[in-house]
Amino acid sequence: MSPFFTRVIRSFNRFNLDYILAGESLIGLTEGDVIKYAPNLRLYIFPVSIVKLVLLGISLMFQGIFLKPKFIQGRLYYKIRYRPNLFTKDSTFITLTLLDPKDGGYVAFMGGHDTFFKAEDLAPGTLDSIQIENDPIPVPVRHEEFIEKYKEELLAGFYQKHEVAFDSDSEKNAVQFMHRNVEIMKSVGIEFWVEGGTLLGALRDQKLIPWDHDLDFGMKFKSETQMKQLIRELRRHFYVSVKSFQKTDTIWDLGRYRVLKIYPRKYLLLHEALCLDLFVYYKGTLPDSDETVYKYVVWNRNAYHRSEFLDNQDWLKFYNKEVPVPANAEKFIEVKYGENWRTPIKEWNVALDDGSIYTPKA
Repeated sequence: MSPFFTRVIRSFNRFNLDYILAGESLIGLTEGDVIKYAPNLRLYIFPVSIVKLVLLGISLMFQGIFLKPKFIQGRLYYKIRYRPNLFTKDSTFITLTLLDPKDGGYVAFMGGHDTFFKAEDLAPGTLDSIQIENDPIPVPVRHEEFIEKYKEELLAGFYQKHEVAFDSDSEKNAVQFMHRNVEIMKSVGIEFWVEGGTLLGALRDQKLIPWDHDLDFGMKFKSETQMKQLIRELRRHFYVSVKSFQKTDTIWDLGRYRVLKIYPRKYLLLHEALCLDLFVYYKGTLPDSDETVYKYVVWNRNAYHRSEFLDNQDWLKFYNKEVPVPANAEKFIEVKYGENWRTPIKEWNVALDDGSIYTPKA
């Protein structure tokens, strides 16, 4: 566990806060690694006075750690991050989710909706603790049984509910936005393709999946010059956020560009909720193989596709226009979604269910 995480845990314990290891971190713990599903740490905190939180924040600040209030869909949570100086920050962080008493239990707002835990299963004074690197951290009593009972709630941060869904109006806007991006990418000369849920909808339904929330594309990294040209051209028309690789030992650091998040502009400096994710793939080999593949990172998980799918592209008519897709696109989508990809499943998450996620050989 990160030394920064350890310092935060020790501060929580010193202030006698009522909190527990939570979400995917708790599930990862039972499988041998708290950061198995994400490099970040998730904690729940029971009701606490503002005074104690302020004092905690001051104590952390003297350690170069900042407790910052955040809002998602109007709901408060806290992000805790280490900053060694004013200009840099640690790539990992701790999410502190509030537990609100309600109806004989506690509600945590995660993944865009409320999750509920009964007080008989989760309440201050009923917790156990385990040692992680010689530091005690609270967990629910019989936490393996707790996880089995509440696994869906604990993974709510992965199976998120989004503000965007493709109804008739938003579908029309998304299609126009998609085709405009295709035109720009073609003009720059990059090698790109439709993938993810967008490709799944194109192959299975010949349309965008109604409960999907974004557009998914992939591209090959060729050169710094080409990437800068692409970003510059996209920014002439859209709001573009460039995401890099997290600096951790467990995540591949393949270059400067992990994904471009492209949004329709809203006013001058803001953007709409609709997003096109353009994942950047890098040609290379796997750590335990000489096989040439295309590597990328998605939801902080190392992933790859075999070169046979991406060395060449095919074309597919989608909403009356041709879009590029991987070679042998049905086999490509089967890798990601499994043999039953033709059967619609709403509760699917890339971080947990994606077949392209890299698993080291034992």
